[in-house]
Amino acid sequence: MTLPHNSTNLRNRVKKLYLPKTKALYPLFEVISNSIHAIQEHQILQPDFKGEIKIIAIRNGNVETLRKISNIEEYPINSFEIIDNGIGLNEENIKSFSEFDSEKKSEIRGKGVGRLICLKAFKKLSVESIYQSGFTYKMLRFDYKKSKEGFDNFEDNLTTPKTKTGTKVILENYEDNYDKYVPKSLKEIARQIITHFQLYFIQKIEPEIIITNQDDVEINLNNLFLKDFEKEIQEDSFEISNQVFKIFISKSHKVKSHKLHYCAHERTVKDEGLSKYLIDLNNKISVENQDGYFFQVFVIGDFLNKNVNESRTSFNFTLEEDEEEIDLKEITLSKIRKQTILSIEKLLNDFLKKVREEKLEVYFPIIEEEYPNYHSVIHYNRDKIEKLPADLSKQELDLKLYEIESDWRIEVKTKGIELIDKKKDITNLEEYKNLYSDFLTQFNEIGQSDLTRYVIHRRAVIDLLDKLIELNELEKFANEDIVHSLFYPIKETGKTVTTEKQNLWLLDERLTYNSLLASDKLFQHIEEIDSNSPKRSDIIIKKEEVFENATLFSEDNYPFESFTIVEFKKPERDNYKHGTYKDDPIKQVRTYIEEIIEGNQKVKGKRIEANKLTPFYCYIVADKTPSLEKILKYEGFDPTPDGLGSFKFYNTETSRAYIEVLPFKKIIKDSKQRNKILFDKLKMS
Repeated sequence: MTLPHNSTNLRNRVKKLYLPKTKALYPLFEVISNSIHAIQEHQILQPDFKGEIKIIAIRNGNVETLRKISNIEEYPINSFEIIDNGIGLNEENIKSFSEFDSEKKSEIRGKGVGRLICLKAFKKLSVESIYQSGFTYKMLRFDYKKSKEGFDNFEDNLTTPKTKTGTKVILENYEDNYDKYVPKSLKEIARQIITHFQLYFIQKIEPEIIITNQDDVEINLNNLFLKDFEKEIQEDSFEISNQVFKIFISKSHKVKSHKLHYCAHERTVKDEGLSKYLIDLNNKISVENQDGYFFQVFVIGDFLNKNVNESRTSFNFTLEEDEEEIDLKEITLSKIRKQTILSIEKLLNDFLKKVREEKLEVYFPIIEEEYPNYHSVIHYNRDKIEKLPADLSKQELDLKLYEIESDWRIEVKTKGIELIDKKKDITNLEEYKNLYSDFLTQFNEIGQSDLTRYVIHRRAVIDLLDKLIELNELEKFANEDIVHSLFYPIKETGKTVTTEKQNLWLLDERLTYNSLLASDKLFQHIEEIDSNSPKRSDIIIKKEEVFENATLFSEDNYPFESFTIVEFKKPERDNYKHGTYKDDPIKQVRTYIEEIIEGNQKVKGKRIEANKLTPFYCYIVADKTPSLEKILKYEGFDPTPDGLGSFKFYNTETSRAYIEVLPFKKIIKDSKQRNKILFDKLKMS
């Protein structure tokens, strides 16, 4: 045959090609791949043909010396010789060899650029091949260099006594720096070859491959695979629309992440990170006294082989589908992925179970101590909790649990709606009762979760108040506004404040229920009260006796039977003066009472019926400093049973009022005692 001509400038193609120095073994892989293809081509003509590939590692140094020494693997490798018994470089194959992106390579899903990769890392290739021409055997040989044409010293139609086809390729002399990244250990090279071609080994369609040193010590890769690799290979299969898919899971010490490979013709076409679908496969798996590894999952099947595109970069079928418009019969990558993940969960069940249990051993104590309101969430959503990422911070864990809880609430609510609809057409009463019982149980658990969250909130409020009344680094107390806002938002009214935004339960549980609130505002600026007074109370509460009278709230019914006034003072304030409106808290609240009784106050245009017989409950939140103690003594206040607070009942011709002075520490102590049983139940004491 005549000298082949490259269809483009070879030197320029090689120069433009990028091959990282760390990929120094890739040229060897390319030649082995060509050998496998040549063997497969021979097997088409002779199905029982046994393919063989021999690889010789050529090291720096004298050949005879290397053959005799015991420490040969201390010497760097500079070249490789690869010999196969494939079909040989006949006229069709040498034509394909000379063409870039050849049709023949495309047919067997090769890219046709392997020789460029070889020339990028090596100075030249020496090729010698025996092929069959008619009924005779011929030999051709040539060098392949980084020149415009590439071919050099080309000889063909040479007579040969050999009667078997095959090809020998020598990758001669690594270019600078590539050789530094070639393992010196023959076994390590053997392992990397197996890893690269593992789909051939896994499916048992690989030829016999032997690699040897110049001292004739050799490693059979087929035996090495059976000994070190096969026992760790796991496999499973599944069907989608009558198409069979197989998956294989192996371990790799060289890659940098857990990967899912969709393969065609023994090569990866598309890969994805596994951690996106299995959060527990995120980090390298550590093994004591060994290198860690990552799982590699390979999906194969005739459907994938038949539907890969020409460039072997994607597939000719739907990769992702709209779940709402899904064709039940159409095979998509999304469906293949979902089934693959299920198979992985099954094959790696023991490993994943252990990882998830270890993760929960870390999270459960945090939840128990910090977030007991999620107990029910864990009970009914354990599978979702198990699949949370590892190493979450407390704040991140709280957020993830909240997301799971929100989804659970929606599921339970949806279930309730479905049960109501189902009730219209009950055919099995017992089944319906069981479904309803399950729904009711989860519904109640959600309620308990809300209650737990509220108890946790109360504990946090008490602890924060305790902290706020301590002296800071400058021996000053917290700003009065901050303390005030902890009880009740400043400059707010009952129209804008929900139960969750105020903490008046610190003073009295009944203060949570009210029909009118005004905080830190002038009387004349409170929309609900018609008044011209410029005086200001911290909080005015017009309280409905919802417990005693079980009164329902109504726009037309205003059973305002009592009022509550709350006045806050700065912690440890000690400049009170008896009888002055500005500096006497007792006089202040009594003046507020007179304003309500004597003023023409209305709510929503309706007159408030307050008179001298209407009871007023007044709380003055203030520490009993010496100046306040003098006022209390002068007014005749009595101490509370615990001695921390003071109280007095005023029954005069103009009003009736119960006034209680509550130091901050008493509020904290009493709040803890009232909520102790709840804190104890949640182990928050």
